[in-house]
Amino acid sequence: MKKSLRSPALHKVVQDYIKQYILEHGLKPGDPLPPEGQLVEDLGVGRSSVREAVKSLQSLGILDVKHGDGLYVRELNFDPMLETFQFGMQFDPHTLAELLQIRLWLEAAVIGDAVKRIGEREFRELDLLMHTWETRIQEKEDYFDLDEEFHRIIYGVLNNQSLMKLFSVFWIAFLGLEIDAIRDSDPAEELRSHHIILDAIKAHDPVRARKETLKHFDHVKMRIQQYIESVDSNVGLQ
Repeated sequence: MKKSLRSPALHKVVQDYIKQYILEHGLKPGDPLPPEGQLVEDLGVGRSSVREAVKSLQSLGILDVKHGDGLYVRELNFDPMLETFQFGMQFDPHTLAELLQIRLWLEAAVIGDAVKRIGEREFRELDLLMHTWETRIQEKEDYFDLDEEFHRIIYGVLNNQSLMKLFSVFWIAFLGLEIDAIRDSDPAEELRSHHIILDAIKAHDPVRARKETLKHFDHVKMRIQQYIESVDSNVGLQ
C-alpha cells in the first residue's frame, strides 16, 4: 500500500523513512535496501526527493550507493565528522589545538583500563612494531603509520570499535593537513617517548602510563601553538 507524503521537505521525510526501515527490518552493514524506484512507488513521492534523501544519507555515512547495483547499509563510521574536522582545521587553525585536547582527554580517560587488560600478545606486537620503527628511522623512511598502530594495539584491547574509529578520525584529520610545522621534528625523540610509554604499560602502572602519554603530546601541543601564532601573525599583517 502506498504512503502518500506531502511536506515542504519531502527528502527529510524520505530520510526518516529509510532510517526507520533499516531499524525495523534489523538490517546490518552490507545489507541491501529497496531500490530507489520502489521507494518512489511505496512513498508516493518524486524520484528527485528520493535521490536527495539518498544523497544526504550517503554523506552522513549511513548508506553506501553502488551505482548499477543499488543501496546498501554502511558500517558505523565517522566520515562526516572527519570531513568537518579537516575543513575546520583549515578554516580556523585554533581548531587544531582544540581537537588535540579532545584526543588527550580521551586517551587520559581510557588508558588506565587498557593497561589493566593488555597482555603478552599485545606486548609481542608492540615490541615488533618498535623494532620496525627503529629500522625505518635508521633508513630515513616514513613511520607515521607505526605511530598510529602503536596506539591502536594498546586501545584495541578495550574492544570498543566506536572508540577506535574516533581515534582514527583524529589521526586521519591531522595527517591530512600535511603541515610540516606540526610533524615530528625529532624522530629519535619520538621513538624514545613511545618506549617510555610502553615501559609504563609493561609495568602495569596506569598512573605512570597516563602521565607519560600526556607528556608525550607536550611537544605536539607546542608546535601546534607555534603554528597557530605564525598564522595569526600573518593574518595580522594583511
